[in-house]
Amino acid sequence: MFDSNAYEVRQKFGIGNKYDIYENSGSEPILTSKQKKLRLKEDFRFTDAETGEERIRVRASQILDVNAAYDIVDSQTDEPIGAVKRRVSSFLKHEYELHDADGNVVALVKEDNHLMAAIRRLVTTLLPFSYSVTSPDGSEVYGTISEQFSFRDRYSISLTSGDLDPRLVVVGSVVIDAIEDN
Repeated sequence: MFDSNAYEVRQKFGIGNKYDIYENSGSEPILTSKQKKLRLKEDFRFTDAETGEERIRVRASQILDVNAAYDIVDSQTDEPIGAVKRRVSSFLKHEYELHDADGNVVALVKEDNHLMAAIRRLVTTLLPFSYSVTSPDGSEVYGTISEQFSFRDRYSISLTSGDLDPRLVVVGSVVIDAIEDN
């Protein structure tokens, strides 16, 4: 699990935010996820699709705060994987920081461009989202997160750098989709 450079995230039909995560365009999900409802802090649980065992959990660091970090933890070892944090200056164009287990910014997830972001927010949400995953200074591209046109949200994730923990990017993309309500 998480040995690949290619993943797909598919939002499932139903009440609330539920997702299936696939590796290498597989036909069976490796993880399923759902957002816990009626919580003061955002709470996501990712379970092994085969065994139902919880593998990863995500919890907001603060209550109802636009600047909250979403801590990602390995449920098996209780070790932190990292965190996703929205950049406050990015209300029109989505931009997030990915932090490692020590709190260091290791990557940025940035929406494609300002014009497309403005059209998505002000005109129509039918335009698929597209993100680049870059080094913190923007000099190196680690991968992409591209939405595919479908009735429910569906993202293809392609990673080009082995330096970045794929769990951070894949789980981070689920969190971003759920909190942005794309």
